Amino acid sequence: MNIFTAEQMRAFDKAASEQFRIPSVVLMENAALRVVEFLEAQFAPLADKKILVLCGSGSNGGDGFAIARHLQHALQSPADLTVFMTGEPGDLKDDAKINFNILQAAGTSITQAGTGSGELPWDTFDVIVDALLGTGFKGEIRGDALIRLLGKAALAPAPIVAVDIPSGLHPDTGEAASEALKADFTITLAAPKRGLFLKRGFDLCGEIWVGGIGTPQRLMDDSDTGVQAVTHRAACALAEQLKRPLDAHKGDAGRVLILGGSLGLSGAPALSAHAALRAGAGLVTAGLPSSIVPIFASVQNEAMSSPLLDDEQGRFVEASFEEVPRLWKNMDAVALGPGLSRSAGALEFARRVVIECPVPLVVDADALYALRSIAKETKARQAPTILTPHPGEMGELMQISIEDVQSARMETAKACAETFHAIVVLKGARSIIALPNGKLFVNLTGNPGMATGGSGDVLTGIIAGLLAQLKDAQSAALLGVYAHGLAGDVAYDRRDNGLIASDLTHELPAALKELKRCGEQPQKRLQRLHHLTHSIKLRPLG
Repeated sequence: MNIFTAEQMRAFDKAASEQFRIPSVVLMENAALRVVEFLEAQFAPLADKKILVLCGSGSNGGDGFAIARHLQHALQSPADLTVFMTGEPGDLKDDAKINFNILQAAGTSITQAGTGSGELPWDTFDVIVDALLGTGFKGEIRGDALIRLLGKAALAPAPIVAVDIPSGLHPDTGEAASEALKADFTITLAAPKRGLFLKRGFDLCGEIWVGGIGTPQRLMDDSDTGVQAVTHRAACALAEQLKRPLDAHKGDAGRVLILGGSLGLSGAPALSAHAALRAGAGLVTAGLPSSIVPIFASVQNEAMSSPLLDDEQGRFVEASFEEVPRLWKNMDAVALGPGLSRSAGALEFARRVVIECPVPLVVDADALYALRSIAKETKARQAPTILTPHPGEMGELMQISIEDVQSARMETAKACAETFHAIVVLKGARSIIALPNGKLFVNLTGNPGMATGGSGDVLTGIIAGLLAQLKDAQSAALLGVYAHGLAGDVAYDRRDNGLIASDLTHELPAALKELKRCGEQPQKRLQRLHHLTHSIKLRPLG
């Protein structure tokens, strides 16, 4: 699903009107219907609710007027609907003016700003619809009356449903005014906007749904925005490829080599190996410093291990590499880095692996610190390369601060993918997957409970295990990140902030099974984009 900037969205709406002769007022009408449909489903029975619709003076306000008109027929009494408008009727233009006039002609009472927003009975409303500021918001809220109104709405006990985007959130950057409204639900129209997934957009949007407004799907699919969301439907299609024939054997399921570990960090390669197996890999071997092999074997029964030369501190040295080509022979994927350490010998070992490995390679953790000095060699690799840095590791790769990484996550991931000619997974809330061709993807799964040691090692193993099976680096990265977050969402639903990394591997098979089972679903007019998928709410996994 394409993710749009505000400018791209305006061009898209214009194309819908010009190429397909769809009047813009029809698109606004459909937008209103999607919001009302959501309200009817989420807050049933809607008839006995008291609803406040806050309308601005732009197109977002026009949506609000149309929503209010439909709500007139859904509520028991006209008194149950309150419509509050900022600005003057004379400020309204085009479709917003049309819908205001229709609502007024229908006899609906519309309260205007300046008549005392403080007089609204905030504690009596069951639902508040936020249609104040849309994608035209530029970063500064003007007007004392509007600021006071937003402040009072923020303190109201009723859930807030934002139309298209929460008021005060920048549609492109995710930056927000201090007075921005925090929504419980956001019904974004036609397609998601970039700001929903960046910076404060994480916290302000609540549960995100996309409401189809009647624009042709072909036009949507043909729009080249450069950024797409990895949706549940897309992950299902990728997971379909994991189904096995009845006569499959362990060799068919893919072979993975894990290279990493050091004394004190033996758990990292163990987690990666276990995750690769839980992702479905048939055979997993770990190449480890010889001093930690007994520790690894005591916690990981199903994976094989191979001891490599190490120093007195239980770390790889450059000479450890000599046995590695024997190990990666016949392997389908190699994962490098979990628990590696940053000693000079270990980093030189990592450099040799990256330069000489002929097998698709996933590079994570400490091994990422070896890449800056071999960027040209990494870029020249013939086999696919996947890098999975967290913001600190990304800062090291690109020689910038963590703050700079986080302030421009999409741009940084894209630059890193180009620099190393690799698929780059920039981890964190709404992980970014960047391809060497400049395409970007935003992952929708995951939660704060996954901020725990070892979570990244599990992701490395998942991607490597899927890479060994799918034989396609892009598919493995996209499905791996989504499934990792989905397993985390199931675990978080059960364990909250007590979630630990091994919980992810425990829930992963059920998450992948659910994805394989759901298959291709028909397009719906309202599609959930929130990180908790329908499957978790409707049918518990595991």
